[in-house]
Amino acid sequence: EPIIMVTHFKAMNFTHQYAQDAFLNDALKYDKITLERWSSNEDQIGLPSLLDDSFLNATREYSYLMPKSAFVKANMCYATLQIIHYDEYCFVIKEKTLTPEVPYGNTFIAWTQYSVINTGNDTCRMICSVEAEFPNGPPMVARQIKSGMRSGTAEKFVQ
Repeated sequence: EPIIMVTHFKAMNFTHQYAQDAFLNDALKYDKITLERWSSNEDQIGLPSLLDDSFLNATREYSYLMPKSAFVKANMCYATLQIIHYDEYCFVIKEKTLTPEVPYGNTFIAWTQYSVINTGNDTCRMICSVEAEFPNGPPMVARQIKSGMRSGTAEKFVQ
């Protein structure tokens, strides 16, 4: 049984108060966190017996107050997680984030993908990517928005 994968998948479930406290509150400094239930298979997600794909494409919405950064003031974020892959080697979560309170926040959607890979010996490697979507076409500050997204993602995970 891939223990490290189970541990990290449980962390993404956030059903355990420890996972929410350790990851969202302590590590990321989020506040005013609201977590909805998974859209399907709520009772299975995070269990070590997840070896079928019945929970793939399950989604979960959550919101949080992101602390101020070098680029923006503290602001509310609204996110949707989607499980797009899971096996004994890795799992992949796609996240859609809306930030309407930041400058030009209504002009873009941040798409982040988290791939967590089992590297053995109770270790893992996480690879993150982020991409901006401009549903109504890019604003004049699109380059700065993309740069801020990359910096914000790096700031979120490289500590």
